[in-house]
Amino acid sequence: MKRFYRRLTGRCTSCGQKLNSKQTTTARIVEINKKGSRLASQLGRMPQTHSCKKCHRIVFEDQPGFVQNYLLIDMGLGIYPKK
Repeated sequence: MKRFYRRLTGRCTSCGQKLNSKQTTTARIVEINKKGSRLASQLGRMPQTHSCKKCHRIVFEDQPGFVQNYLLIDMGLGIYPKK
C-alpha cells in the first residue's frame, strides 16, 4: 500500500523522495548540505550516504530508503600491515 501511495503522490517507490520537484539544482544542493550537516551534528560523525537504486538521488542513513551495506571497505585507513 505504501508503494501505491508513493506512486500516486509522485515519489520514488524505494526511498520516498519527490521525483518531479520544482527545485533548481542549486536549491537541491543546499538542501542536501543542510541535511548532511544536521545529521553530522546529531551523530557526531559524518553520515553514511548512498544513491537510490531506482531514482539515483542521495539517501542519508536516517531516511527510509537507506540500505546498510557492510561490504564497503574504506581502503584509506591503512588496515593492512606494512611489509
